Amino acid sequence: MDNNLRDKILETSIELFNKKGYAYVTLRDISDALNISPGNLTYYFKKKHDLMIGVMAMQYEEYKNLNFSADVSIEGLNQQFLILNAFRKKYFFYFSSFTELPKLYPEIAKMQIEVVNDFYTLFINTFTIFVNNGIMKEELYAGQYEDLSISLLSINMYGTQEIILLQEFLPKQKSILSILWSLILPHLTREGMDMYSQMTQVFPS
Repeated sequence: MDNNLRDKILETSIELFNKKGYAYVTLRDISDALNISPGNLTYYFKKKHDLMIGVMAMQYEEYKNLNFSADVSIEGLNQQFLILNAFRKKYFFYFSSFTELPKLYPEIAKMQIEVVNDFYTLFINTFTIFVNNGIMKEELYAGQYEDLSISLLSINMYGTQEIILLQEFLPKQKSILSILWSLILPHLTREGMDMYSQMTQVFPS
């Protein structure tokens, strides 16, 4: 088995899924784009279902290698948002069909649950560290930052779909990154705001 060709099939599939939408890409489209025979493609992936599982396995492995950490600065959190944003762009078809694909593939639903739990825990732990370091204010009520974590999680996972739906009404410069920070900024202390201001002077949003 030629692993290089297998990887090229997966990478080309992602490109076509992003361009046309997953539902509108056939195995023939992929084999044509690679200039290989359909039989050569089905040697690696017999059905579109098998191909999709291969793409998701590649995506999940890449996600695990991103190594997000809760022990970061304001700038570090922003960098993680940027990394996640690039990841969303690379797998646009997935995030733009975040609710639909799990209905078709139980394997994806299982993966989503794990990833969602990872990010929820990541945000909770990040805010705990921020509070301890004087970067964020104490909670006004018990569970406030759990609610904030859920909001950030929802935007990160479902935001692509929402912006597609709202793009007619949103300013062109509006991004998921600016929406994320609009939720966090009111909870920063003066020290946290100073850190954010310094960061945006160096890396304008």
